[in-house]
This record gives sequence, structure tokens and C-alpha cells, in this order.
Amino acid sequence: MKWYQKHIGLITEIISYLFILLFVYAAISKLLDFENFRIQLAQSPMLSAYAGWLVWMVPVLELIIAVLLGFPKTRTLGLLFSFTLMVMFSAYIYIILNYGVFVPCSCGGVLEEMGWEEHLIFNLVFVLLAIIALQLLKKKNRSSGYNIKSLLLPISLCLFGILTVSGMYLSSERMIYHENPFIRRYSRGILKTAEIDLKGNAYYFAGTHDGTIYLGNYSSPLRVTLIDTALQVQETKLIKAPEGDLPSIAAQVRIKGPHFYLIDGQISRILKGSTSDWNTIKCMDGGVQFSDYQIIGNDLMAIKAYNPKEDMYSLGAMQIKDSLPYQLSPGILEKQVDGIFDVDGSLSYDTGTKELVYTYYYRNGFTVTDKRLNLKRRGHTIDTIGKAQLKIDTVKTSTRNERKLISSLMVNPSSFASNGLLYVRSKIKGRYEPNKTWEQTETIDVYELSAGNYRTSFYIYKESREPVRRFFVIGNSFYGFTGNKLVQYNLKAMNSKR
Repeated sequence: MKWYQKHIGLITEIISYLFILLFVYAAISKLLDFENFRIQLAQSPMLSAYAGWLVWMVPVLELIIAVLLGFPKTRTLGLLFSFTLMVMFSAYIYIILNYGVFVPCSCGGVLEEMGWEEHLIFNLVFVLLAIIALQLLKKKNRSSGYNIKSLLLPISLCLFGILTVSGMYLSSERMIYHENPFIRRYSRGILKTAEIDLKGNAYYFAGTHDGTIYLGNYSSPLRVTLIDTALQVQETKLIKAPEGDLPSIAAQVRIKGPHFYLIDGQISRILKGSTSDWNTIKCMDGGVQFSDYQIIGNDLMAIKAYNPKEDMYSLGAMQIKDSLPYQLSPGILEKQVDGIFDVDGSLSYDTGTKELVYTYYYRNGFTVTDKRLNLKRRGHTIDTIGKAQLKIDTVKTSTRNERKLISSLMVNPSSFASNGLLYVRSKIKGRYEPNKTWEQTETIDVYELSAGNYRTSFYIYKESREPVRRFFVIGNSFYGFTGNKLVQYNLKAMNSKR
């Protein structure tokens, strides 16, 4: 009689105790670091939508299986569960490695030190051990040889495990990207690559042309700062204009190379000049106050202005010529409360797709139009604030009723569209996000404009506890104004995932 036939009981016991050691250790590690385990599951590229119950189910199931393996009468059942669970873990890792957006870790203990390929091999070894133990127990109990029927149950359980994990992956992806239950999917590898001290915090992005970034200054409307895209070179230019043409302190610069525009929506005035000498060559005045303006073509600008016919703000297009003619497009912005504060937001122009994107400040919505302001689609940010939460007071004056914003819940304070993606800075914390991380960082959510779907999120760390007030994106680089600094982050890791 062969050696293993004499020691079938001993071999199955050794395999069973190896599983007990594995499951008890893994379960306790997860429970001792429960919050981190929950966050890791929530960030899994295939289990995010199920993190709420898997965080409990997995360690509890591991402990139950360990108990079943500890008693001879229930050992066979325990080995069947062990086999199925290890097949599911193996299928999970295989999908992570081949189809996942990134590879998180949700194991706990020393298993975290393994690479994912090594972890897959480790799991498959235990799958093989479970099969060996089951077959030895079958031989011991029935004293019969191996046959095809004895493998039907393991094969069925294997298929069940693979199909279950695959189904969870497909359904979780659908829920995250199309029916998001406010679970963010954070991209890894978004690293800061450069910074520059601007010696002030009043800067904003005015435009880019031929590898140069142009920054305007809220405090000094005539000052323009030029830096390169690597944040290595800095130069200051002053716009020169006749004293009679000078706009107010509210004026802002927009660059449409090789020209610049000095725009003051409060007095409806635009000065145009050349970036070669920064002299203004033309002054144009209009008859309507406007804001949130973006240059969308040669001497063409998108604006937001009050529409008296609708008693609300509307988006429109303005020709930059002598009388500043304009045309408003009602129906693009959607009124919820008063048509003034509730439609407040940020306007961005994607030079790659030639689309305008308007993102609301106080609710989870954005609107996409073409450059002629024809509505293309509406989308929603992943937070749950569907209606603007505002408290508005009306003050009567001698000439009209004035509305005053008393309090509000800010949702999306800034946004920027670039290369078919919408980047939104969110002020609403999602599910499973740790408070400490949320306090130390700013969250940028990313959406695909072609379908309006959520894509991913990433962190931007605060500099000296200062938040990222404004930002812009050029190619694979994210630039954020934080404190007195302009910081640069590399987005290649995010853009290479899909």
C-alpha cells in the first residue's frame, strides 16, 4: 500500500489546518484594520458597488469556513467552501490584473507584501490543495477509485465561483460608471511634478499659446504673467492702453494667440491687442452686463448674461466688434429656485472638442453645448445634491426688488474641460472616504463629455493647508492654484488606464 494511502487522514488534516490558519489570519487582519479594508474594497475596480456588505461578509465567511474545517463531520463541507472561495479569489485577481483600472490591495497582513502575480499563484496552490483533500476524503470514505463523476462537483463549484465574480465585476462597473451610488474610484500615480511660487494668490488662468501659459491677476488687471508648461520660466508683461479706455478692477484677460482680450463685463467693454507688444489696438463697448466669458473663436465669445424675458441668467454668444452684438440662448441653463443664484456656475471651453461646458455650483449638474450654443447633452456629477440648497432673501428698494443669497451648500466650486474630459473640484464627501484624507486633500472628479459618464477621481494635496482654489489642464498636466503657488501634477497614469 502506498504511503499516502496509509496517511490519508493525516494529509487531509494538514491541508485543513493550513486553510484554517489562512482564513483565521486573513479574517482577523481584516477585522483589526476594518476601516482600511472597507476603503480598499470601495476602491476596488470591480467590487466598489458591493463594498458595504462584502466588508462584513468576507471575514465572517472565512471564520465560518475555518470552524467547519475544524471538525471531521463538517470537514468535507468546509473544504468545498474553501475550494469555491479560493477559486473566487483567484478569479478576482485575474480580472484585476487583466481588466482592472488599477490594482488595489484588500488582503491584510503579510499577504499585502506579495505581488499580485505571486498572490494569484498562492491562491491556485490552495485551490489544488482543496481538490487533493476532497479526493482523498472521497477515497477514504468510499474506498473507490477516482472517476469523472467525482470531479463534477468541484468543476461545478469552480464555474459558479468564476461566473459569480465575473458577474459582480460587470454589474459593479455598470453601477459605478452609469448608476453611481456616490462611490468614487480614485486613480493612482497622480504625482506632483513641479511648483512655482507666484508671490501672491490673486492669479488665474488666462490661456495658453505656443507652449506658454498666461496668468492674469485679479488685483492688477493689466498685469500678465508668462510661464512655461514645466513651471521653470517666469516673466511679467503689462498691458498698455489709453487712459480713457481703461476698464475697471473687475477686468480679466483672455488669450487667443496671437491676440489678447482685456474684458470687463460689468461695463461691457473689451480691449483687444497683440501679445507681441501688449498694446491695445481696439476698444469696443456694448450694452449688456455679462460674466463667465470664454473665447471660443476668432472674435467670438461665450457669455452669461441676465435675460429679462426669462427673468433669469442665460448663456449666449457675443461678437467682439464695435458694438459687441450678442444673442442669448434660453433653455440651456435650468431654473430651480430663482434663475439667478441657482443657475450660478463655471463656464469652460474645451479647445479640443470645440464644446462649451457649464457646471453648476450648487447642484450635481453640467451642460454641454457646441460653440454655437446648441444643446448636446446634460450630465450629472456623482454627488447626490440634485437641487440647489439655497436660502435667498428679497430686499425691496425704491426701483426694484433685489435678491440676496443668505446661505448655500457649495457642491462644485470650480471645473475645467480639456480633451473630452471634464474636471470638477467637489466639496461633497463620498461613501467610504476617510475624514483625514478628505481634510488634507482636494478631490477632483473626472467625467467623459462624450457620454456624460463619471470616469475617475484623484487627490490634490493642499499646500500649507491652503485649498486648490482654481485649476486648469493642459495635455497630461493638471495645474492648480494653492496658496501662493501654482503646482503641476502628472495625469499620464490616469489617462493611460482607458
